[in-house]
Amino acid sequence: MGEAFPLAKDQTSGIRRLLGIALGALVVAATSGCHLLSFLEGAKPPTVLRGHAQEVTSAVFSPDGAGVLTASADGTARLWDAASGRQKTVLEGHRGIVSTASFSADGALVLTASHDRTARLWAVRTGEELRVLGHDDIAGLAAFSPKGSTLATAAGRTARLWDTRTGRELRTFRGHADLVTAMAFSPDGSTLLTTSALTDNDGTVHLWDIATGTGRSPLLGHRGLLKAAAFSPDGSQVLTASQDRTARLWETKTGRALAVLNGHEGPVTGAVFSPDGALVVTAGSYDNTARLWDARTGGSLVVLRGHEDAVWRAVFSPDGMQVLTASADKTARLWDARTGREIAVLRGHEGDVRTAVFSSDGAWIVTASADGTARVWRRP
Repeated sequence: MGEAFPLAKDQTSGIRRLLGIALGALVVAATSGCHLLSFLEGAKPPTVLRGHAQEVTSAVFSPDGAGVLTASADGTARLWDAASGRQKTVLEGHRGIVSTASFSADGALVLTASHDRTARLWAVRTGEELRVLGHDDIAGLAAFSPKGSTLATAAGRTARLWDTRTGRELRTFRGHADLVTAMAFSPDGSTLLTTSALTDNDGTVHLWDIATGTGRSPLLGHRGLLKAAAFSPDGSQVLTASQDRTARLWETKTGRALAVLNGHEGPVTGAVFSPDGALVVTAGSYDNTARLWDARTGGSLVVLRGHEDAVWRAVFSPDGMQVLTASADKTARLWDARTGREIAVLRGHEGDVRTAVFSSDGAWIVTASADGTARVWRRP
């Protein structure tokens, strides 16, 4: 080995300062129950939301970003203060896994769906259970309409529309021959999109007119169970993702197939548009990647590589500049939406990161994990 080169005192202190900055920019610190990836020197650790007894199935910010709502396999949903991590309210009443929970657009109500065959409405301010919406099968999906005056649920092969204020059932949407797996309202609230599991080797997509309750001819083409569905921001396109390893783009008005997004080497578990509608990001569960596509042509743009296990979800930041992914490798990751460069790795969870989303202003991130916790991170 060569001899160490002697350094002057000022050189040594300068190198130490640079090393300190570098380490401060990327430090993984392990303490009892808290693991941290610091993005900048002196960065604040993530706020850990502890209280659930089982896997956290979903986590979202309130519309004003001040609160977080989580749902869990322990049969509860919980409201938290986003800044302090203080648990504010436990929404108790379900007798099965709570698969999803969401806020109304004004932040006054919470909607939950559960394996106990009910969806429920709750008052955010008091935590009071307001309505129980009964179903004849597991209620796996529930969503408010854009204006919040109605809401939709899916259980078994059927979707339903309800009056938010009264809890009265307004419409029943029947047509799927198998389990409804995904659901979304169009941006103007006039159309409901539903997708189904595999039937005769064909996953189907249905578009329903909210005003009349009638459905159009199903959109056919996928050859496997559908996992996700979304409208473009202007409502002109529909995006679907399937276990057949593809995502597909459709014209909303005509149902015409526009493009098949081929490239993933395993089931596509998530797909969403960018805020401006120009891009699509897909999550490929077992090929450990997410991918960016041109929403106009369906052309492949960038492959996001770095996760060491299945990628469950991928979303854009509100400004469209970054992509956030959630993975079975126990991390969430941030990527540059233009170049595909990995920006940051959010480490600390001790189980699969099931989902990860931004606050509405894009300043914060919340992750939900199979380890029974959610974590709130400042966006780097």
